[in-house]
Amino acid sequence: MSSARRRAGLAVLAITTFVVVTTEVLPVGMLPLISHDLGVARSRVGLLITVYAFTVGLTAAPFTAWTSRWPRKRLFTVVCALFSLGTVLSGLAVNYPMLAVARFLCGTAHGVFWSIVAGYAVALAEPGRTGRATSIVFAGNSAALVLGVPLGTALGGVTGWRTAFCAVAAVGLATLVVALLVLPHTPGSAAQRLADLPRVLRLPGLRPIVAATALLVLGHFTLYTYVTPLLHDVGSFDDAAVSTLLSLYGLAGFGGTWLSGMLVDRRPRLVMFGTVGLMATALVAFGAGIHVHPIAVIAVAMWGAAFAALPVILQTAVLRQAGAVPDAASSWYVAAFNVGIGAGALNGGLLGTTTVAVLPWAALIVMIPATVLIRRAGGALSRR
Repeated sequence: MSSARRRAGLAVLAITTFVVVTTEVLPVGMLPLISHDLGVARSRVGLLITVYAFTVGLTAAPFTAWTSRWPRKRLFTVVCALFSLGTVLSGLAVNYPMLAVARFLCGTAHGVFWSIVAGYAVALAEPGRTGRATSIVFAGNSAALVLGVPLGTALGGVTGWRTAFCAVAAVGLATLVVALLVLPHTPGSAAQRLADLPRVLRLPGLRPIVAATALLVLGHFTLYTYVTPLLHDVGSFDDAAVSTLLSLYGLAGFGGTWLSGMLVDRRPRLVMFGTVGLMATALVAFGAGIHVHPIAVIAVAMWGAAFAALPVILQTAVLRQAGAVPDAASSWYVAAFNVGIGAGALNGGLLGTTTVAVLPWAALIVMIPATVLIRRAGGALSRR
């Protein structure tokens, strides 16, 4: 495979990741618009995020097992087409139940997408550059936070939230056409049955990585889901400043993704613990210094860089342990990640009923057992 074909394929995967993450998070930015237009409480719109995450968590492993023998290009095409259909239906939704069904459809495709995309990127990577290829794909995640969600929210504010969903779907469909032209055909993995999934989870080092993923993401989303009221109500940032800080969070994520991709193949253990340490430092700064604006700005940047690096490191660790079943192993990682999202959003909502000021400390506490689990991961964080 030529270098140009590899780069084109990785670019398609990154752009598709951008579309998937933008669609996933877009309701957060347009929550008031959707709530007002559909005549439902904001909490019910927020519930769509939790339900979406739990849908991914519950369906990623079984759906990936059922499609394990499909050639990767065919599976990628079907999954992306299904995701685009769900996004279009979101834009056409005339009531809350229809929007909920559309989001459920996106969620079922989302889990399989994340289960196969890293393995597909590795198949396109040059030898010894697994981490770098993974980081290119995950750059689409940072781009979604920096560009996709803010632009989609702005478009929704001007033309309506439905137009924003349809615009993202249009980008996704255009990328799908390009994918059909440039992505190489790669075979599926070994056939997997639902009964095989627990055996996959027994691969050495995989269980602590999966469990640590769930805890780290739970801690992150305990705070992230409610970071806007934290910055606004506790930190006394105005709306324009909050928007700027969220963009800074995404921009810092580019740096975290790039740096982790450069280093994870050479120093995986150092990068993992350095990233967790940076994330913990950011949470302490949030909890203790949110009232001091320069400290809050630095905390946002550190937090964005650290959390963007985590998926690159964790996914690379999973693939190191996966052997002949990368997609099945990744499906456990995807399930844990999304259970963490849903549980974190619920946790933040429950704890934040009194004051959102407690959320950074709640997120920090969860990182303690996660760090212990990471130390037990063994070979998953060894250089290969």
